[in-house]
Amino acid sequence: MTAVAAAPLVNGKARPFLEEVAFRCLDRPFTAALARAAGAHRLDAPGQSDDLLRLLADSGVIAEHGGELGFVPGGLTDYLAACHVVRRHPRGPNLLHPHRRFLRPRSTWPWPDSETALFQVALWWTTAETAMRKRLRVLLSPRHRDPNVHFVATLLHRGLVTADDLREQTVEILLGHLGDDGRTAGAWRATLAALELLEPSRTADALERLVQAPGRRASSLRRFDAVEALAERDPARGERGLRLLAETLTGDRHERLEVAGMIRQRDTELGDRAARLLANTGDMGDLRVDAAKLTGDLALWAELVGDGRGISDSARLGLLAELADADQALASAAAERFAETASAGTTPVGVATAVRMWDPEVALRIADGVAWPVRREVDGPVRRMAVHLIGELVPARRFTDLERLSREVPDEKTQFDAASDIVEQGGPVTALRDFAANPKKSRERRLLAARGVGKVDPRSGGRLLVDIAESYKPTDPDQLKLLRDAHALAPAAAAKALEAIVRVERRPASFRVRAVELGIFDRNKTVELYEHIATTARDKDDARTAARKVLGMRQDIGEQLMARLAKKFTADPAFQLSLAREAGAHGKTVLHQLGLHTPSLELRVEVAAALLDVDRRLAADVIDKVVRTRRGGEIRIRAACLLPDRQALDALRHIVNDQDDEDVLLAAAVRAWEIDKGRGKRLLRDLAGSRRVSQHTRDRIGQVLGG
Repeated sequence: MTAVAAAPLVNGKARPFLEEVAFRCLDRPFTAALARAAGAHRLDAPGQSDDLLRLLADSGVIAEHGGELGFVPGGLTDYLAACHVVRRHPRGPNLLHPHRRFLRPRSTWPWPDSETALFQVALWWTTAETAMRKRLRVLLSPRHRDPNVHFVATLLHRGLVTADDLREQTVEILLGHLGDDGRTAGAWRATLAALELLEPSRTADALERLVQAPGRRASSLRRFDAVEALAERDPARGERGLRLLAETLTGDRHERLEVAGMIRQRDTELGDRAARLLANTGDMGDLRVDAAKLTGDLALWAELVGDGRGISDSARLGLLAELADADQALASAAAERFAETASAGTTPVGVATAVRMWDPEVALRIADGVAWPVRREVDGPVRRMAVHLIGELVPARRFTDLERLSREVPDEKTQFDAASDIVEQGGPVTALRDFAANPKKSRERRLLAARGVGKVDPRSGGRLLVDIAESYKPTDPDQLKLLRDAHALAPAAAAKALEAIVRVERRPASFRVRAVELGIFDRNKTVELYEHIATTARDKDDARTAARKVLGMRQDIGEQLMARLAKKFTADPAFQLSLAREAGAHGKTVLHQLGLHTPSLELRVEVAAALLDVDRRLAADVIDKVVRTRRGGEIRIRAACLLPDRQALDALRHIVNDQDDEDVLLAAAVRAWEIDKGRGKRLLRDLAGSRRVSQHTRDRIGQVLGG
């Protein structure tokens, strides 16, 4: 480089130039930073940049590393950059300068610019110590000390500043962080390293205290970390700490178990001791099994299987299987104790099922104890499970034990299930039949039992259904449905029961009709039963319904039945008329008597109309009586008109000559005139000359005759 080119760098200007280059390197590559600084110092003429690089390289300030040029390693860049800032602001950070956020708290460590900041604090300490202390105390405040305490610790460790008060505060903070269980493993190790750099003698003591007297938040994992760190510094103290940790594990149960395994990797004897303590600690729950497995002590395994209070049955079953792989005799003995102390009622059967794989005799003994308990109560379904297992172990006992269970077990469901199991497995139906026949059992299960019997012995099953049908209320339609089902299995018994229902007169006739409508009787029996219902029904409509059933099947018998009913139900003349009409010729006597004696003229006319179809003579007799009823009104005319014309004219003449309302007399004469003009005209003239009518009526007669 020429003297002219190097002139700007002489007279004490080289250092500020290098400081500026270093400062610009904080946010850009070296070559770009050098170019910016060279431009600011007018060293960017053509060819000058190469001369400048050679000059710096020859001076040993820069070197190539990783294929890139830069200041030599060792913190020179950060130091020069800090010098640049301090040179420009010798009295400390300026609030108006971008560096006003200098030493702001960060959420991670290390900071990206921590090295530069360290040199800045050191350089400003002599001129702006108060400002620096203020900012450092912000970093150490409870809100920001994590992780910013590491900046202060590094500052003190390197001796960049001297401040005993800051050192003591920093050490106390690090000691607190060391015992904080909430810190990650990486953060905890960083805390340990920082503390050891500041106070190596106090670090071991702090680790030992953490192991010996764990704080409320200190876990076994953190204490184990402390033991390992302590062992690296003082093996004897580390060994004592490991022994203490093995006997005083803390934290949640999963963590305690994990640390017991970690202790065992360092010291088998201590690890076994820790695991054994956990295996006998109630709040470990199912992890007691895992702790016992760490020890490999089969006697301990057997103890937990046999009397593992606080351990789930499933965990004990799993340990039993592993114990059996190691020592079957020990496993069998533990299994029998397990069956007596299990938490869930079904577990003993599961124990017996597992044991049968290597010791069928013990399995049978356990199953017998469940199926036929002596000193305790066992739920029926569990006993049934045990009986099934016994049947698998001793096939000869399969049906006998199920039958015994169906008799002895208290709960009805198990009684039924056991009896059903026998039939489903091809055994005798005796137990199931006895259950179905027992009136003390619930009807629903008796029905299920009877149907089950019916699959093997249809006649017996049908008879059982018939017997059960008797338990229904007299008007329950389900009774009829059940007897219909029973008829498919035992026709004679079901038919007999249904006929008995039909013949019970106190039952509603409508219900008895539905019984016959099931269609299980032959034609003659059906007619007979419907006739019985009709004659014994208390309700007239039900009686007519049954009689109509007969009428539809046998008209002659049905008409006779209708006539009998018409004679029976005399309280309702209109209903009598209805029955007598359906009785055909067999109802004429009832109709005749009804027509002669019923008070209602309207009904007499209806009776007369009905009689005309079966006996005209009797009909005429009824009509004549209606016609001759004085002051019967217009209905007398209607009755007369039912007769043939000649007889009708005689009847109308009688009405005209009788006493009644003028309008009735006039209407009778007009009707006669409509039938026979000649005779009718004479009747009208005679009526017009009669004193029985008014002048108004005479005028009306004149209009009729004149028209």
